[in-house]
Amino acid sequence: MKTLIITLLAALLGATTPVLAQSSDQYKQAMTDALGTLKTQNMTTPPADMLASANQFERIAGVETKEWLPRYYAGLQYVFLGFTGKTPAEKDAYLDKADANLKAAEAINDNNDELAVLKAYIAQARMAVDPMSRWQQYGPPFQTNLEKAMRLNPENPRPYVLQGTSLMYTPEEFGGGPKKACPVLQKADEKFATFKPVGDLHPNWGKSQVKPMLEKCK
Repeated sequence: MKTLIITLLAALLGATTPVLAQSSDQYKQAMTDALGTLKTQNMTTPPADMLASANQFERIAGVETKEWLPRYYAGLQYVFLGFTGKTPAEKDAYLDKADANLKAAEAINDNNDELAVLKAYIAQARMAVDPMSRWQQYGPPFQTNLEKAMRLNPENPRPYVLQGTSLMYTPEEFGGGPKKACPVLQKADEKFATFKPVGDLHPNWGKSQVKPMLEKCK
């Protein structure tokens, strides 16, 4: 009887392992393809193409329900769309979708520096829709989540990218300006020099945003 149980277990494991490996390989390939598309885009990319990319990540997330990265990247794409939308209502609609994907990712991995950065990015985009009337609502969560990300991973350059960008475009009379922004952007650039993402699929964006602003610092 004992021999029979061991034989059955071996058969089950032998049948299951290739399926799991195949699923993992398919996930990696799907994510690699989606990230390849994402890396070709920027703020001048047509909104329809950015939306298609966000949908691509959402389709992966619908299959790979235990993976937080597809939701993260879908949320990131919706943040980009939130900055480029034509009207406040359109921008907020995109950012609502960014929030939904963020919450789904947090349900999988709730103590994550990259998700804290994304949460701050969403707050920054919300604020940018109407800075004068929204800074009191979204300024605090923007700063709180940047601090959380820095605390969770002091080597992550992305919190400094967002903080430096925000300071660069904040008037000096409100505590911003190049003098405040440039040291933060320099710190982000220094961290990029040594930063290594956890894996090939993990976030590694932001360096191209820092370089043009550092030129202004000169």
